[in-house]
Amino acid sequence: MEMGTEAEEIEIERIEVESTWKGLFQRRVVMAETHCNTVHGLLRGMLEVVTADAGEWGRDPQPPCAEDALESAAMELGLALASMGAARHIALRGGAPSPAAPLESADDVAGDPDVWCALDRLEKAAALATGAHDRVERARGHLGAAALLRVLDDEEDGGGAPWEQSPCLSERLNGVMELREALSKAVDLVAATAAASEAAFGFRDGSLSLQDSVVRLMSP
Repeated sequence: MEMGTEAEEIEIERIEVESTWKGLFQRRVVMAETHCNTVHGLLRGMLEVVTADAGEWGRDPQPPCAEDALESAAMELGLALASMGAARHIALRGGAPSPAAPLESADDVAGDPDVWCALDRLEKAAALATGAHDRVERARGHLGAAALLRVLDDEEDGGGAPWEQSPCLSERLNGVMELREALSKAVDLVAATAAASEAAFGFRDGSLSLQDSVVRLMSP
């Protein structure tokens, strides 16, 4: 009886430890998803602003809110990546027989399908987040350059050839293109983190598929 009681106590302790780290893991996955949703909203709103009236580009190459919005998007992407990294760290330690000797890779968590699936989707999401961050930084560079070049455009006497495109407008167009690419990656990113969140909570076969998520995000 004593051996049975001891075994039961060990099993209870194991379940308590697992429930603790899994709760922390799920929290980090949800945080990553939340940050990515914020990024999507910022980029979508920013793109609407910078493309609202092309006729005003010469006079206002960079709306006052542009730099703040892009800076916020870059920060949110950084926080999302940090949350993804923390989730992976927690899973590799929590899923190991001893936290002092964490598992080497997500493949070693294959015994827990939900966690393994969530980590797999987070890995894809991390690559998307990195790509989106690069695009956001490029957009910031181009739009910032457009604002500076506006001064040069104002100083010109209009003697250039009529088919020549001003440096300001060229930078603005490049910035918009980068912003579109960033938004495209953000759409995929939100879908990936939503799928990771579903997997983390055991809803890998939930009603909201990746394709459904993308369609929902792209709709007006």
